Amino acid sequence: MKHVRVAAIIIHQNKLLLHTSHNENYWTLPGGGVENELTKDGLKREMKEELGEEAIIDELKIIAENRFVHNGEEIDSIEFYYKANLLPDSALVELKSFKKTEAFGQYGEEPYELLFKWFDVSELKEISILPAFLEAELAQLSSSKIKHIHQ
Repeated sequence: MKHVRVAAIIIHQNKLLLHTSHNENYWTLPGGGVENELTKDGLKREMKEELGEEAIIDELKIIAENRFVHNGEEIDSIEFYYKANLLPDSALVELKSFKKTEAFGQYGEEPYELLFKWFDVSELKEISILPAFLEAELAQLSSSKIKHIHQ
């Protein structure tokens, strides 16, 4: 069965918001699994769960068919990447990094802490970001076309 995931591409003053957890060695875009809802609605819910505040979900930028192994399990995923923004009064844009507790794990996990950090877009080559295609694709977001990636 396909896993459906949504993720937010949040860029503020040329800095991209990414997160990781204590047991991971990579960074990724905030988001999560869709739960019997439209992808845009799922992303709104995920941003509220992960960031503790509302986000403005803009246009769909990337659709990816992605297969990978996570915690020893093969995942067959379709992923929707939306451009998004925090609300104008969000205090999160002033923080270099911050921690939030993820209370709703996708695979039955207990609540766990997420570390969020703003990365300068020019630094993305210096960190491990997953899925790997994001490094190149995030540099080309100015296109109005939706990019379809399958790997």
